[in-house]
Amino acid sequence: MARSARSVKKEAYWRGLVDAQRRDGSAVRTFCRRKGISEPSFYAWRRELQKRDAERAGAAGNGPGGGDVRLIPVAVVPSAGEARPHVQEADRLLEIRTPSGFTLRFAGRTPPQTVARLLEVLAGGGEGGASC
Repeated sequence: MARSARSVKKEAYWRGLVDAQRRDGSAVRTFCRRKGISEPSFYAWRRELQKRDAERAGAAGNGPGGGDVRLIPVAVVPSAGEARPHVQEADRLLEIRTPSGFTLRFAGRTPPQTVARLLEVLAGGGEGGASC
């Protein structure tokens, strides 16, 4: 059943707010006050969007992280260690947060091929695939 245009707009509105709060990093209560939105509505929509995303992934037969690959915005931010010029490359961290809620952290010395292979396996494109 197709969603109405209003429903699509409303979903896009709340997705934007949920993403903005996540990027902002502030507490939900602070974010909601600043935006003038209801905190219970924010939590309800966040849950609903997670549910819809899970249903879409399941309906596509992919499961979370499956073959339905989407590009998402990426923010490259300096870590606290970058403020100190004496930090070695090996001391730096790469952190990847997936839309499904996984956080992957790698040491700066991790070979890029290893990171790429792990992401491929998590996405189900590797040998045997993985269900995350």
